[in-house]
Amino acid sequence: MTRVSNRRSDYLEWTKRRRGIRYSLSRSGVPRLNLRELEPTLDYLLTVDPNEDGWPPLVEMIAQRAELTPAHVCLASACTGANHVAFGLLLDSGDHVAMETPVYEPLVKLARYFGATVDFFERHESNGWRVDPDDVKRSLTTTTKLVVLSNLNNPTGCQDDDESIRRIAADAQQLGAHVLVDEVYLDFLHAEGVRTAARLAPNILISNSVTKTFGLDSLRLGWMLAEPSLAERGRRLSDLYTNNFPHPSERIALLALGRAEEILARNNAMLAGHITIADDFIASQPRLSWVKPRAGTCGMVRIDGVDVDELTDRLARDFNTGIVPGRFFNAPSHIRLAWGVDTETFRTGLEHLAHALAH
Repeated sequence: MTRVSNRRSDYLEWTKRRRGIRYSLSRSGVPRLNLRELEPTLDYLLTVDPNEDGWPPLVEMIAQRAELTPAHVCLASACTGANHVAFGLLLDSGDHVAMETPVYEPLVKLARYFGATVDFFERHESNGWRVDPDDVKRSLTTTTKLVVLSNLNNPTGCQDDDESIRRIAADAQQLGAHVLVDEVYLDFLHAEGVRTAARLAPNILISNSVTKTFGLDSLRLGWMLAEPSLAERGRRLSDLYTNNFPHPSERIALLALGRAEEILARNNAMLAGHITIADDFIASQPRLSWVKPRAGTCGMVRIDGVDVDELTDRLARDFNTGIVPGRFFNAPSHIRLAWGVDTETFRTGLEHLAHALAH
């Protein structure tokens, strides 16, 4: 029974069944990028170049943005695929994983799918959801092979500093363990000089993609960053998963990364405005509280005196409005609120949430 339950994601199954929600305060990415904006010509899209280990121009662009070499890059099928490669490289049945909570549920299921046991180190709301390296250290055992966290954190939007991640990596290194940092939201801070943690320690791996920050989830294009020898092992494992990558996706991703500053600046301006709207709304609701995220597309909102699942169902049924129950992130007294939609949709969704809370 356990094997079966770890071969599916309760969260992803739940959210896919709610794709038709009109006022979605649950979608964790930005609005989809109009591919015409990238001005791809038909000749460009139909040209086929060698890409056995990833199309070299794209690999070089990813490496350049990370201030690493192409040898550090292993392409994958979105961030989900990058996480799968990292777990597959490092975990065997009976290994131990130390993982953050609140946590993106598919990461837990993935570790257990590979036969690992999972224990959690808690991110505390009272600490702004920041990871505490001492808590992580206490969760490590002699069989720990992997420490897993996200930065920006999903679902809270918290940013962890380099020094904390260095300390976590050093403690893991003493046990021969690695640290996987899911950075699928970190590019929102790229313009502010925040860079990948891949350069902080040799036992750190990174997963990332163009899905969340660029609005290119349809490409299913991501990557893992790791030390060259480990990245090479990742490329060979990836042969078993995907072999070659869809070349049109690689070409479109390169165009988007080439305009990264323009695209991210526009998305960040929208998101910053929506975070302010969310903060004002939460301050106006006596049952709600939160730690305001610095950036990103989502945050965790505490709800007092309300059945979160009943509220979620009523919003969907009566208002065609979507939120995500915190139970999917090990935070049952919270909801994950997301604002990667147009402003009118976001404001209307918040109005519906206010009405549901009041009745």
